[in-house]
Amino acid sequence: MRDDEIIKLWKSGLSKYQVAKVYERSYNQRVKIVRYDRRNRYERFITKYEALAYVEKVILEEIRRYE
Repeated sequence: MRDDEIIKLWKSGLSKYQVAKVYERSYNQRVKIVRYDRRNRYERFITKYEALAYVEKVILEEIRRYE
């Protein structure tokens, strides 16, 4: 999930917690697929707090851009 998709979800009315949950699910889904490869088997999943931290950073940058 790219930053513009996060902003789009946030502007559509979802709270930052809901957007973080969507981001966490999509990220962990991609990691699950990547972990099938032997070379990338140590990739780790993110927690909801890590997802929320990333989403908050993206939203804050978007707000600061228009101030």
